[in-house]
Amino acid sequence: GINAEYGGGSSAGFDRSITIFSPEGRLYQVEYAFKAINQSGLTSIGVRGKDSACVITQRKIPDKLVDEETVTHLYRVTKNTGCVMTGMVADSDMQVQRARYEAAEFKYQFGYDMPPDMISKRLADIGQSYTLCVCAGNTLAGRERWASVNTVSRGERERERE
Repeated sequence: GINAEYGGGSSAGFDRSITIFSPEGRLYQVEYAFKAINQSGLTSIGVRGKDSACVITQRKIPDKLVDEETVTHLYRVTKNTGCVMTGMVADSDMQVQRARYEAAEFKYQFGYDMPPDMISKRLADIGQSYTLCVCAGNTLAGRERWASVNTVSRGERERERE
């Protein structure tokens, strides 16, 4: 079973939801996510300088039928911002796509590039909202609504109530 693969022990149903803690205070879904990242077998390193950053990662070709030029874990988010992703490729692609969307929306609204720390904070906030959207239902529309509600400022909420 899944517990044997991810550290053993009895989860007794505590692994069915990201928001349910086991009696030991563990979130099994979070542990499974970390295990998936570690099983990718990739090492990525980032170094930050005064006015620059450098990231490197391994490139492992999953199959000899795959064109090695198509395999990458380095992504461009904006003209001056990039990231390195490890873990499941499909998850990485979706995160990068969302980062690009958020950065483009920010630039459209404010007229300048979204700072990298704001991009990462925005993605973290969206990811956190997915763990808390039990009340919004388990649909993509419910999750998107929950994520957008979380970004509305207090002043906007008060104006909506009036």
